[in-house]
Amino acid sequence: MREVRILVSIITAIVLLTGCEKENVNVDSPVQVSGIQFSPNCFIKDGEIVGTDIDIATMAMDETGIDMEINMAESWDIAYNETLNGTNRALLTCGYSNERKDLFKWAGPTSQGVYSIFAKSKTGIGQAIGIDASKDVQSIAAVNGWLETTTLEDLGFQNLIYYDSYDDALTAFMNDEVKSIASDGYHLIESLPEGYYLQEGIKTVSRYRTVFYYIAFSKDVEDAVVEKCQSAIETMITNKKTLSIIQRYCPYATEQLIPGTIQLFTEVAPPFNYFTQTVESAPDIKIEGSSTEIINEIQLRNGYSDSINISIWTDAYTTVQYLPNSAVFTTARTPEREHLFQWAGPISTLRACFYTRAGSGIQIETPEQAKALNSIATPRDWYTQDYLVKNGFQNIVATSFSPVEAFNQLINGEVDALLMFDLGVKWLCEKTGTPATDISEQMQTSVDKGYIAFSLNTPPNIVRQWQDNLDAMKEDGAFATIWNKWYEGTEMP
Repeated sequence: MREVRILVSIITAIVLLTGCEKENVNVDSPVQVSGIQFSPNCFIKDGEIVGTDIDIATMAMDETGIDMEINMAESWDIAYNETLNGTNRALLTCGYSNERKDLFKWAGPTSQGVYSIFAKSKTGIGQAIGIDASKDVQSIAAVNGWLETTTLEDLGFQNLIYYDSYDDALTAFMNDEVKSIASDGYHLIESLPEGYYLQEGIKTVSRYRTVFYYIAFSKDVEDAVVEKCQSAIETMITNKKTLSIIQRYCPYATEQLIPGTIQLFTEVAPPFNYFTQTVESAPDIKIEGSSTEIINEIQLRNGYSDSINISIWTDAYTTVQYLPNSAVFTTARTPEREHLFQWAGPISTLRACFYTRAGSGIQIETPEQAKALNSIATPRDWYTQDYLVKNGFQNIVATSFSPVEAFNQLINGEVDALLMFDLGVKWLCEKTGTPATDISEQMQTSVDKGYIAFSLNTPPNIVRQWQDNLDAMKEDGAFATIWNKWYEGTEMP
């Protein structure tokens, strides 16, 4: 039996099934459904193909009157190519990505995963060292062609050691032929021998992507089939009967590990959104912040609450630009981003300024003075980086994946200046014990509003519901109550 502290520390979701009203769809022949060995989503037990995604596909298609035949493919490449090039086919546990979205028809999400880099304690590699530092790890086992691997390639990793199968990569990791492994967290735990995770003190070096697994149908499958399957899955999610079935495979699963009807993302950007972790023996990750409280109140008024995924900004921001029914907060609404999302808000004010270390002698009163510096830190892919790029700065250090890392770059003297929003700098000074007198606020660059940014393929009526309930909060005083709790004396957005 896996210990509860392992299961809740890996933020991975597994969705299963419930009943929904049956409505038959005419299909001439059974849909040929493929899966590969990927515990707990799809695996063989006592001669039967079982798993979370197996169960959800079976029930979704059964409840809508769709015949299906399930087979276990020898490899991911075989299953993927047969679905891509074949007819009347479907592939389970297929991660939805921007590169794949137009190659198939999709129903889901059926489950959720978190891609991370893992290492044993004896390697001396630190825990949660971040994306940039992970690029200096000596070697990372990765499976050729897997989404876990291509994501790291896109992030610029040059230290990957490639294997043709997950079993080969895992064997190399266990035999210390490599220092670390890139993997879906829950899949790693399920694939290791009983007790190995704890015995070796395996730690999460860096989390780098949240992934949602779908049923990927070949393009020839009737739209009606896919739509009915999608409707069945959404019913399974909303009625919450899925939890008891999830626990057949993951006894300690909670509602937080189930994909929602809207996939909500945020990042560590205090005081708007961040997390705290308590009880080391059974980590309880609690997402907090002013924006988080506002989101939770809106969801309460919506009548249904989805869990919030907290990840690095690059992951969250990129994912919501392609993932159906998704949103990310707190997002600066700028002209460059206007066409990328649908917007609900505002929920915060973002006043961006240059900051320097007190006593450095640096004065920034004009953009030209800032451009003359050796280095300016700002979080990667933030609106502040957009500002620097747009205005021709050549001294940008956007290697940090969170404002905390960027703040530390300034404090540690790694850069001359920091471009960030004022409330964040103030909060970080307080929480890190950095005297406010150690930081000098320089030139203000912009005052923007923070919003909830919805994917373009989220139904507009859902975005309207969120906006209407936010407007109602501002009218009845609920918004002011939350705002004044965090920023009393500061003008509301």
